[in-house]
Amino acid sequence: MDLFAVFGNPIHHSLSPDMHNAAFKYLGRQSFYFPVQCAPDAIWECLDAFRRLNGHGVNLTRPLKELVVPHLKSRSAWVEKTGAANTLVWDQDGWIGDNTDVQALVSRIPPAVSKHFGQTAWVLGQGGAAQASIVALESQGYEVLVFGRREKPQGLRHVSWEVWDDSRLKHPQCDILVNATPLGQMGEAHWPFSPAFDPSTLVVDWVYRPNNTLLIKKAREAGCAVVDGLTLLIDQAALSWKLWFGSPGPQEIMARAVRKFSDE
Repeated sequence: MDLFAVFGNPIHHSLSPDMHNAAFKYLGRQSFYFPVQCAPDAIWECLDAFRRLNGHGVNLTRPLKELVVPHLKSRSAWVEKTGAANTLVWDQDGWIGDNTDVQALVSRIPPAVSKHFGQTAWVLGQGGAAQASIVALESQGYEVLVFGRREKPQGLRHVSWEVWDDSRLKHPQCDILVNATPLGQMGEAHWPFSPAFDPSTLVVDWVYRPNNTLLIKKAREAGCAVVDGLTLLIDQAALSWKLWFGSPGPQEIMARAVRKFSDE
């Protein structure tokens, strides 16, 4: 039996096993998918142990997406651009990495009208999901502003922030706003204020437990288009199968397995 897993720290909130095991059952595959709690400094040891158990494919969540890159045998262009990988497959003598987060988001956001029109996107966070968001947005022609606590990212406009002190985030003035932080996630800190959105803003939240986050609620109340975390989770999961098996996973089956969590 081929084994698949999602590594993360924390990992208790993950719905990936529900999706992938439902898809394996539907297609009659002799495969099993399970969660692995993996400390950041143990990523290589975890991958090595998983491979010895006949591990074939891995998904990664925070904070491992960037840390795994030096251990890869080869990586896709998306991994090269983001410096982060969320999907791995074993190939003979090493792990190959891809970033299906980028591909999932690209499929859900419209291209900028024109580079001369000056459409802007704000990305909150600087981890793996944030890097995927930045690359996806830039590939669609948006000028990106990053809100984060680290030093200024090379070649990007950056605002150093403590989210509860930044008045700009209370009244976002951008075409797309992406939350790529864990704020609002099950077991994490809550949003300290309620943003007031312009109805023309597209709001994206990578958090999927709960799926109906404060950002998503406020965006819908303002009449904004939204891309919720569960939608992105399902998209990137189906795309992971392209690396593992050569074609996308059964997206409707995966969605059916986790849509019960959409009202959390």
